[in-house]
Amino acid sequence: MLMEQRKNELDILAQQANCAGDKLYFNMKQEVFNDSMSGHEDAENYKAYCHQREIGFEEYQAHIAQKISAITTAEELHYLAVDHNFDSGTWLLQNIVLNPACDIITAKMLYWLSQPYWYYDNYGSPSKYPEDEFSFATANFLTKMEERANNEGFQTGLKLDKEIIYEQPLDFDFTIYPYCNMPLAFR
Repeated sequence: MLMEQRKNELDILAQQANCAGDKLYFNMKQEVFNDSMSGHEDAENYKAYCHQREIGFEEYQAHIAQKISAITTAEELHYLAVDHNFDSGTWLLQNIVLNPACDIITAKMLYWLSQPYWYYDNYGSPSKYPEDEFSFATANFLTKMEERANNEGFQTGLKLDKEIIYEQPLDFDFTIYPYCNMPLAFR
């Protein structure tokens, strides 16, 4: 069970990670940035965007990615993932799923919340989704998850004190094409 102090640290890290995956404020002119953030100077995301603008986008991403990769427990990674707003993108989620400590429970939850069946229904798989389309980041995220599931796999053994948020649709038929190509680990 996570202590409140650690939850607070992880909440801040999640906000920093959302900033790390977002170039909007990085690309703004300073005056526009100041106007859009006026009144939020004490907020964690303001501090994160300021730091990102100060050191550079890629450097900030590398800094936050290192913090996420330093997490060694499946419970902490699951905590980061469980309340993620998909409108904030997939950068944080990708770093969670690529962490060696990520448990299959977390990966499976994120997989089905990413609605892989849409990519299978429309393109045959997420890996066939065009790079120039709007949802490419999600397709790329799903592709990386599938590669990990089919290769080195995920940890097991995470114990949760509540039910999993979301699982695959109960009426899914994995015996038909293209769903038969979905990784066994996510079924």
